[in-house]
Amino acid sequence: MGAASASTSGAALVALHNAAGDAAALSLHGAQLLSWKPAGEPEQIYVSPLSQPAPGKAVRGGTPVCFPQFSDRGPLTKHGFARTSRWELLAPPAPGADIAEARLQLDAAMVPGAWSHDFCLVLAIRLGPRWLELQLQVANTGRSPFDFTAALHTYLAVADVRRATLDGLAGLTYEDATDANVLKQDAAPALQFSGEIDRVYRKVPSPLHLHAAGTPSRLVTQHGFADVVVWNPGPAKAARLGDMPPGDWVRMLCIEAAVIAEPVQLPPGRTWTGVQRMALVAAGP
Repeated sequence: MGAASASTSGAALVALHNAAGDAAALSLHGAQLLSWKPAGEPEQIYVSPLSQPAPGKAVRGGTPVCFPQFSDRGPLTKHGFARTSRWELLAPPAPGADIAEARLQLDAAMVPGAWSHDFCLVLAIRLGPRWLELQLQVANTGRSPFDFTAALHTYLAVADVRRATLDGLAGLTYEDATDANVLKQDAAPALQFSGEIDRVYRKVPSPLHLHAAGTPSRLVTQHGFADVVVWNPGPAKAARLGDMPPGDWVRMLCIEAAVIAEPVQLPPGRTWTGVQRMALVAAGP
């Protein structure tokens, strides 16, 4: 099946289906992944039922593309403009392919005045049997260098985050945003979740394993992105968000491929690439 346009809160959708029966969907609004359903498995991506995306407003959930600024670490709107802009579909998925692929683009001419640099972004999505890959390409199309931070802000669905564990971060240094971004070292053999967490792990070398009851374990790997953000609002902050049911904090965990601690310096004519890949690897407990 090729690209399918639909309307969800006014957002045009692109649907992908591969030969194995896996399915995914993303929106042209923000180039945001909204769904990933491997054949025979539950939904792997969390999207808030209260989310109402609109021009200048992002979807709560999925995989927002944070560019050219992560969070409020700079002069722009939080997480930048890419996640709230309408992208163009360059290459729709081919029907019946073993690996379904699509490519979306956003460039400076499509968002006049949003940033003072000339750029071109391409988000490529590849859907294989029991895996999904997102590739973000950033090209400097201007005559002067620029620097940026970025993230693929993936919300993964879980039945209850309090019964989930995340392996692969032990011994790493992280910034703790719940404690004034103080640098700490993770001494736990596996990360567990009982409330709010907001950490930027630096120079993450290993793949991560998310184990959560009710779904197969997920292997999360990345290339190009040096850092990993782990985020959950916890009950108090979730109650203040407005576009997410307060109790839904237990139904999601953000594992974000990111480049934050050391911004990318991109000369004219050069392209940077970052990849996040998610795969189902084993039955859950």
